[in-house]
Amino acid sequence: PKTTVAMSENASFVDPVYLNQFGLSRTNVLNYFLHPLNPFKTKEKTSNDILLMQGVDIFQLAARSGRPHAAEEEYSQALRRLTGEQYELV
Repeated sequence: PKTTVAMSENASFVDPVYLNQFGLSRTNVLNYFLHPLNPFKTKEKTSNDILLMQGVDIFQLAARSGRPHAAEEEYSQALRRLTGEQYELV
């Protein structure tokens, strides 16, 4: 079964101003939540971890395309092809 942990832009922890206070942005917030020392990260390997092992993350996709929203969509499509727990921007 596929489990998705979604972060909405309306939630305080992904508000751009709030993220900026901690040096985070929509491009690198997933890396923050996926960091092994994050106490809130699931102990199981997530689909995001699998994509990262394949060299796919939003930051690299955005740098390559120059279009952050296109990078987010490409990352979402890659996540949809995998099953398991996922962290994604909604």
